[in-house]
Order: sequence, then structure tokens, then C-alpha cells
Amino acid sequence: MNEGFEQLLATIIEQFLHEQHDMHPPLVVCTVGDNGSVLVTGFNKGAELVLLTKHCENDVFTLPIKITMVSHNNIAARLVIECNGNVTRLH
Repeated sequence: MNEGFEQLLATIIEQFLHEQHDMHPPLVVCTVGDNGSVLVTGFNKGAELVLLTKHCENDVFTLPIKITMVSHNNIAARLVIECNGNVTRLH
């Protein structure tokens, strides 16, 4: 998995959290690609990324990518990066 992909995910998550005032770190973020690749991370209160587990098929995530976030106060949100690159927010 390359650094550009990780930065893209971090940017999407940061933008979402900036808009959602009820979700605060620490968070657990589960990212699943269409090909079965999985990345589960935690974000602690200092906004540091902690890798919990990962499984990458051929070292790539294929679109669409589903992202589920759960905050410390049990608020959950779901994002989907569509095949065309658009980000859809589902709650």
C-alpha cells in the first residue's frame, strides 16, 4: 500500500471529522476495498495513526472503497469512495 493512498484516506477522514462535530478521537477506522483488501486503524486523541491490522490483495485497494468510523462515544459513520472518485457519506 503506498503513501499516497494512506494520505488520501487521512485527508478524507480529517475533512469528514471537521464537518461532524459529534465525532471525536479516539476513533477506529475500518477501510475495505472491493477486492477484499482491509485496513483497520485507530486514531488516538493526539490524532496519531495506529495500525491495528491490514490485509492487502496485491498491495492495492480497488474501488469502491468503504470506510466505517466509530468514535469513542459510539457514534458511527460510513463513507464510500465510488468508482468515479466521488465520496458518498452514509450515516
